[in-house]
This record gives sequence, C-alpha cells and structure tokens, in this order.
Amino acid sequence: MEWSFVRYLAAKKSVDDRALNRQVWESLRREIEHKADSQPLRVLEVGMGIGTMFQRMLEWGLVEQAEYIGIDAESENIAVANRIIPSWAKEQGWNVQGLDFQQSAKPRHDGVAYGFLKADLFDFLQQPRWQNYFDLVIANAVLDVVDVQAVLPMINNSLKQGGMGYFSINFDGMTAFEPLIHAALDEQIIRVYHQSMDERRINGKPSGGSRTGRLLFSVSGQAGFDILDAGSSDWVVFARGGQYPADEAYFLHFILHFFEETIPRYPQIDPGDFQEWLRIRHAQIQRGELVFLTHQMDFLVQKR
Repeated sequence: MEWSFVRYLAAKKSVDDRALNRQVWESLRREIEHKADSQPLRVLEVGMGIGTMFQRMLEWGLVEQAEYIGIDAESENIAVANRIIPSWAKEQGWNVQGLDFQQSAKPRHDGVAYGFLKADLFDFLQQPRWQNYFDLVIANAVLDVVDVQAVLPMINNSLKQGGMGYFSINFDGMTAFEPLIHAALDEQIIRVYHQSMDERRINGKPSGGSRTGRLLFSVSGQAGFDILDAGSSDWVVFARGGQYPADEAYFLHFILHFFEETIPRYPQIDPGDFQEWLRIRHAQIQRGELVFLTHQMDFLVQKR
C-alpha cells in the first residue's frame, strides 16, 4: 500500500468529528458569542494540516465573522488546503475570501477571511507582528507532538488579554486494538510505541509525550492560562455491518504504518513477531474486524 499523509489527514476528519468533546466545543461557542462585537474574531490555527478544522468551524457554525490564519510546517499540506478550500467554500455557499498578507489583512465584516501559510510554529509565534494579536488560537492534534511547555507561553503571548486557546485531540496514554492477538505481545508493542512518544526529539528538543492530555492541566496554569473547560475526546473506530465509515479503513491502515515506522527501532520486540502482528492487524481491517481506541483530551483555556 502506498502511504499518503494528506489522505490520512482527510480520513481522520470523520474520526475527529466523532471524538471532539461537544461540551468543550459548546463552551467555546458560548465564549465566542459572549465576546462578539463589531470586529471580526482573529483566529490562528497552528499545525492546520489540510484545513479540516477550518471546514469544521464553518460547518458547525462556530464562526461567521473572522480573520482566520492557518499555519503548517509541511508545504504539501498548505498546497492542498489552498487548492481544496476555495472550491469547497463556493460549493457550500460560505461567505469567505482570501487574506492579502501584504495589506492590512482586515476582512469584510460580513464573512470569514482566511490565509494559509507554510510556517514553523516557533518562528511564527515569535514574530512581533503577532504578539497580543489573536482572540483565539487553535491546536488540534498538535500539542502532543511538540514541546508543550515551550509552546504554550508563546501561544499565550500571541493572544490578546482574555484571548482563548482551544487545544483538542491531545493524546493521553491509552491505545488499544481489539481483538487481542497475543496479550503479552500487544501490551509490549503498545508500551514501546508510547515510549517512543516520550523519547521523541526534534532538533534535540523534546517533542510531545504520551501523557500530554493530563499534563495540560498543570502546564496551562504555568503558561498563564485559566482552564475554562476540559473533557475527553477519544478516538473510537469500528466497522458498521462490516464496513468502516468514510475513509476510516485507510485511517486505520495508516495508524499501523506509524507503528511500522517506530517499533523496529526497539530491539526488545522480535521483528518476526511484529511483522506477523502487522499482517494480522491489516487483515482484520480488510475484514472489518479491527476496533481501535485511544484516549485523548480537549481543553478550552483563557489568557489571564
């Protein structure tokens, strides 16, 4: 099978749609409505992928007047978002327009102006232009793959006083595949996979961790935020009548691809046993038998 991270991100949208904590989402909606004034909401999304959260915020009626900037470090993700969002918005009848970053970037007051940029989040958040600028910063399935203790203070600095952070799909230490193949082997593979998250480094610095969800309770306060709401956002993927919804079979195959890239680096797991485990798991997906579960957390925070 050929692997496409862009297709994985697209396939993940329906999984995230089910997983996102609706109580936290509604808390965000109420806060936005409470803050509504004549000025468009200034929104930044870090690690935006191919724009699925932007689509969701329109589809779920979260924003009507906004200046929405999305950044991602991968040029392919930005290229795909810039290709699909305009035609999608036109087909859906959304009142959106592109931002001109060479101008003052002030959208009309009757719609959503957006701009998607290839940018490293550390570099972007340190630019003086964006200090105390945003009303809302979104990080969906991002904070568990970065140094959250370094990133949160930078997000705080980019927000206006009283601005909010919506931090969703933060992994929190539980992965499960059903049915079990061999209990001891399943447990060992998952334990090592979580270990790899805790040991991950980018440019020599920590990059996420297997318990980021619960960690956010403490590090949010240390970064100058009050937690307004929090709740679980677990992935639960299973077949209905032998078929997975949407493109979720591909999503599951790609999850196994993550394992395939990671586990061989750890000699405590026998390579032959692991390859047989992968073969069985992929076959279970083909037959609509595999159930995949992860525990994650959503947070709504506010700058003090």
